[in-house]
Amino acid sequence: MTSNARVVFAKRPASNELPKVGEHLIIDKSRTIDLDHVPLNGGYLTKTLILSPEPAIRERMRDPSITSYTTTLTVGGPILGFAVVVVLRSEKEGFKVGDNLYGLTVWEEYTVQPYVEGRVNFKPEEWPPYTFDMDSLALQVVPNPNGLYPLSKYTSIMGTPGLTAFVGMEGIIEGKEGDTLFVSSGDLLMVIQLGKLKGMKVIASAGSDAKVEYMKSVGADLAFNYKKENYGEFLLKHGPINAFWDNVGGEALDAALESITPYGKVAVCGTSASDVTPTSEQYKLKNAYLIMKKRIKIQGFIVPDFIPQFMGKFFETVPALMAQGKLKSQEIEIEGFENAPQALVDTLCSGHEKAGTLVVVVAKE
Repeated sequence: MTSNARVVFAKRPASNELPKVGEHLIIDKSRTIDLDHVPLNGGYLTKTLILSPEPAIRERMRDPSITSYTTTLTVGGPILGFAVVVVLRSEKEGFKVGDNLYGLTVWEEYTVQPYVEGRVNFKPEEWPPYTFDMDSLALQVVPNPNGLYPLSKYTSIMGTPGLTAFVGMEGIIEGKEGDTLFVSSGDLLMVIQLGKLKGMKVIASAGSDAKVEYMKSVGADLAFNYKKENYGEFLLKHGPINAFWDNVGGEALDAALESITPYGKVAVCGTSASDVTPTSEQYKLKNAYLIMKKRIKIQGFIVPDFIPQFMGKFFETVPALMAQGKLKSQEIEIEGFENAPQALVDTLCSGHEKAGTLVVVVAKE
């Protein structure tokens, strides 16, 4: 028998609370698995190679009574998140031994797929109409990089973070040469690079000096630490802007509404300024009236909204641009499955000094 540790979602954090390792997130090392004989029931057995801690996992920790865009995690069940895995055994057509896969899976060392534990029995009539069934994001075979790039790229530039940037830029921002784009997150480095490839001037903000410097290194024309410089004052000095990529909300959005030109476009893919802030303490917009007066187009989105339209173009475009050195990403590799819970917490902490995408390397092969 082989040890099969997993990350357990032990308790829901309060709405204004970051999860804590040992309280909300626990490593369970008691489980074992027989890799040679565990029944596959027509499925396939995978070994986890790389875990991708992403902010959307925190959204799934909320109480099911709180409406949002995702289904929720089950207390006592495993954490579910994106990962790169490799197939060890298979009874399922289209999945063969040695295939690398990327998609949503149980955060454990070995899993019989499709996973059962933690899966929501999704019935659309029991959820708000805009709820997305996260369990539908099944594992997909991805090309073997054959040494051209590390597998960790599938958890950053060639995974959900990269796809988010690509579909938002193509489907909402669009952008053209000479436009000015403001990006309100140090974690959206691909947005900066895609903007530059379109000939846009890019202004970016982050909560740490390390991220500010990294944003400049990938092409941001201007970048600032919002904890040291005011959003509104910076944009007043260096604007106006024609488009805004928002992953923060709050004061950043308010400043962008004031700085943006008439008919400007805003893509909203996150609200980190209020995700763990009590409602009574959340920043209240002062410039919402400008949405009508300037005829600003604001659109919130999640990646699945645009997958049918842009998935093919993404895989035609991004690997080629990466091979040409026109798109770059930096992954910060955290070694060891036992460090996955803390890596998730670190990802959720605004202003941390790590510049790049945190990934957890569980195994090399």
